[in-house]
Amino acid sequence: MMDPPMPSPLGHALAGLTVGLLAEKTPSASAESHPPSSSGIAATPLVLACALMAALPDADLLIFDWHRTATHSITATALVFIVTAVVTGKVTGRPAWRWAAALAAAHATHLLLDWLAIDPRPPSGIQLFWPFSREFYISRLDIFPGTERRIFRQGALLLNARSAMWELLIMGPISAAAWWVRRGRGRSH
Repeated sequence: MMDPPMPSPLGHALAGLTVGLLAEKTPSASAESHPPSSSGIAATPLVLACALMAALPDADLLIFDWHRTATHSITATALVFIVTAVVTGKVTGRPAWRWAAALAAAHATHLLLDWLAIDPRPPSGIQLFWPFSREFYISRLDIFPGTERRIFRQGALLLNARSAMWELLIMGPISAAAWWVRRGRGRSH
């Protein structure tokens, strides 16, 4: 069975979680007596939103022939930044630039992981510069194996389990390092 394209939602969510952990504000000294969780991971709205945003571009799978196009472009990343700044500005009276940057960075991790993925089906890659270019881009480094989105297909469970384990081996230590950095920042105050 040939590897289908692109990483799973697990790998994308871990990348977004990493961005969220690094972007989250350091807990204040007054918050030390009431930490967000005993594990040191703050499942804050920003961290969770970044994890979701990193996986969200694959929602384009629901639209026929859209996968790896508009939602997988730097144009979409820029729109995430702009929409977040505008919406937070309307709601709070001032744009939340940290949120806008974090959500855009989380979205960009999706592009990065897909660019580093195995994609044997032509055209390979993502339309990184959509709508300015219809060209597809892929690194050919083949770091992330593909997943089978047709889960009832023979061998899909094994293929997806193998891909998930590989994503955990790559992204797990990176996410753990982000958690460690965030936890250390919180203790230094």
